[in-house]
Amino acid sequence: MIERRELLMAGAGLAAAGTLAAPAAGQQHRMEGMAMSMTDCIDDCVASHRMCLETAAWLTKQGGASATASLIAMLNDCAELCQATANSMLRESPLHTILCRACADACERCARECLSHVVDERMKRCSATCKDCAASCRMMADMAS
Repeated sequence: MIERRELLMAGAGLAAAGTLAAPAAGQQHRMEGMAMSMTDCIDDCVASHRMCLETAAWLTKQGGASATASLIAMLNDCAELCQATANSMLRESPLHTILCRACADACERCARECLSHVVDERMKRCSATCKDCAASCRMMADMAS
């Protein structure tokens, strides 16, 4: 079993070597004079993944009329798709364009659904985070086409 200290030391060594900070070759895409890095899209996917999971957990704890099973399921599904999309870009998968389009569609639906269940600022933030991810994924998919 790997001890936590060994795992942390290995991660620190990779960070010091610069392998975690620099984007992989080919991760910079350009469109009409505007640069968007794949790492920006990955960051948006990771942020949406986290926000959707946190919002689903928050709704579950809060309970009430807004904590519907369908909304919580959508948040969890959106989170999973965002994570899979980020992973596909990190692997430089040839399927990342397909996943980016699906992620954009899911995030747009999730953003609309969150706005229709606004119970506080968390739902507004979740909607905004999903909208950002949708825009990034749509742009990334369009650039790769």
